[in-house]
Amino acid sequence: CFSWLIGRFFLCWHGFLLNYDVLAYLDVYRVKKQDMVFGTYTMHMIQQPLRQFSPREQTHLARYAADPLQKTTTTAPVEYLTGRAEFCDFVLAVNKTVLIPRIETEELVALVASAISEKLSSESAKLRILEVGTGSGAITIALARQFETKWSKLEFTASDISQSALVLAQKNAKQMLGTDVPITFIQSDLLENLGSQTFDIVVANLPYIPSARIATLDESVRDHEPHAALDGGPDGFSLITRLLDTVLPILKPNASVFLEIDHTHTKSYFANFVKNGWSLQLSKDFANKTRFAQLSPPV
Repeated sequence: CFSWLIGRFFLCWHGFLLNYDVLAYLDVYRVKKQDMVFGTYTMHMIQQPLRQFSPREQTHLARYAADPLQKTTTTAPVEYLTGRAEFCDFVLAVNKTVLIPRIETEELVALVASAISEKLSSESAKLRILEVGTGSGAITIALARQFETKWSKLEFTASDISQSALVLAQKNAKQMLGTDVPITFIQSDLLENLGSQTFDIVVANLPYIPSARIATLDESVRDHEPHAALDGGPDGFSLITRLLDTVLPILKPNASVFLEIDHTHTKSYFANFVKNGWSLQLSKDFANKTRFAQLSPPV
């Protein structure tokens, strides 16, 4: 029983135990470390299922069921080895052209979902939501799933500079939501190809790791995940600044911008925008690290 409890503890809380850092955490699910936590435990789970497993747990079990004790020297995250990653309540296809979605980003989805609910209750016009840098499509798909009964009142746009990422995001959207989902995918360097469209909500999880920190990341991240999706420039704020410098023309009145940011991005990074009339609210993740910014343009 004790080993079962230890296994469950690591399975559910590994992110918190490992400082909950969005990109520098050590992935205990990595194949070469599977016997550290999951060797005996996984066999016990397969042979004696005690309950109905969640989709997240089923995915992990599927990874090891063929040969739970097999070892490999690869440092690649198992998400790339299996081509699957868990996010919110579903499983996405992933490959090395996109970042593996993190649990912190699920908190960003929750913040945006709360804003959508509030706007739906107070506005009669159709809401338009833009995700910049969609990658695998995780954020937009999660939001569309959450508001599936409200699709008649919502329009989603998801952009990315990478055509390969967009192909994958479209595949995920079709798999998770069907062909009638109100998502438009656009290849664009930030906002360049969006034309005259305007939006009620803009959400972005852009690269925000300071360049010098890339070399210090865990090898499963540093050696395998796309640096273009990690490296945010010298201070990690380069792309965020570019976005905020150009986003105002596409925002509707009372619009909001939601960002995932590095824990080093304090209010001082947003000082010029606040000085020009933007409102700013920073919030922390479950590990009590600054992780999210919500901005509203000058009235």
